[in-house]
Amino acid sequence: MISKIGKASKLHALKRQFGVGLIEIMVGLALGLLITLIITQVWGNFESQKQRSVSGSSAQENGLLALTELEQDIRMSGAGLTDPAAFDCTTVFSYYETGGTSVSPVPAYAGGVAMAPVQISDGGLGSDTLLVKRGADLLGSLPATIAEAMPSSSAELKMSSTAGFSDGDKVVAIDRLTGKCTIMLITQVQGAAVKLQHNPGGTTTYNPTVSYQNANGWPAFDAGAKVLKIGDLISHSYTTNASAELIMTDFSNPNSSPAITLASDIVKLKAQYGIASASGQDVNDWVDASVASGWNTLDTAKVKRIKAIRLVIVARSSKQEASNVTAPCTNVSGGVNNGPCAWIDSLADPAPIIDLSENSSWRKYRYKVYQTIIPIRNVIWAGV
Repeated sequence: MISKIGKASKLHALKRQFGVGLIEIMVGLALGLLITLIITQVWGNFESQKQRSVSGSSAQENGLLALTELEQDIRMSGAGLTDPAAFDCTTVFSYYETGGTSVSPVPAYAGGVAMAPVQISDGGLGSDTLLVKRGADLLGSLPATIAEAMPSSSAELKMSSTAGFSDGDKVVAIDRLTGKCTIMLITQVQGAAVKLQHNPGGTTTYNPTVSYQNANGWPAFDAGAKVLKIGDLISHSYTTNASAELIMTDFSNPNSSPAITLASDIVKLKAQYGIASASGQDVNDWVDASVASGWNTLDTAKVKRIKAIRLVIVARSSKQEASNVTAPCTNVSGGVNNGPCAWIDSLADPAPIIDLSENSSWRKYRYKVYQTIIPIRNVIWAGV
């Protein structure tokens, strides 16, 4: 009897241990969900941090690339313009014809003080535009002058010397009194006669016909006018566009002015002139190219005072954060920036205002600021 009861008790115990109950299932599911949630959150945080690091690194690379491109071109500005007379050109007469299609004026020589090594166009709260120019013939030629008055109809220049000039050279004749200059293509150097010939015609030419010159008021040149060998004028314009890209427009080609994207995620470009006193070489002031400063337009005297460019480039991370990560910055001079400050300034030397508010989500991006001062060495070496 006792053994039967013992056996029944053991069977009952085995039945209670058989299978998994509802409570165990619910506990297991809860633990599984909790572990999945933790893994998902850890992975999400890791992925977000990775994207932030990658986009930050990309912004750094884009900013450095943009700064390098601009710095190299600005350092070369004014090369080949070996005589200060080149900066006296306020009106440049230029012409280009190839295959029967003509362009005048040639884009590189258009506008204001056409040979200015660097010119800033104030963008207000937007990005500024920098126009950088240099001659392709870095050595140029020895200074030469016209020995006899040259009417506009003449295809010959009687020179003081033809040393350094060759057939096919592009030169500029400069009347320093009027600021009128003419681009010419030398078709023949007459060494014995000491003349430079610039005949019109040919498949490709920079020399228009006499009738075109007369119809468009091309100038004559008196004895004493200078002639400089410059080669092609290389002319590049830099600014940012609505897609947050640094773009360069190349005006060097007489037929077209292509725009090239140099770097992405560049949201602002601002620049200032470093100016010296008249006939000086030391920068003693920094000015915006604004109406308020009086440097929104340049004349020949102002061009010769520009010895350096100070610029700032603002690069943006490509990742938009869920919350605000950038706050407005106030300059020492009191200027409030809807974005980072350009640099530490003073009341006497205020920095440009950086305004990124055209994008309503600007606070949700991270930014890197790059600034530098670039001396215009070729202007200084030219003895300007």
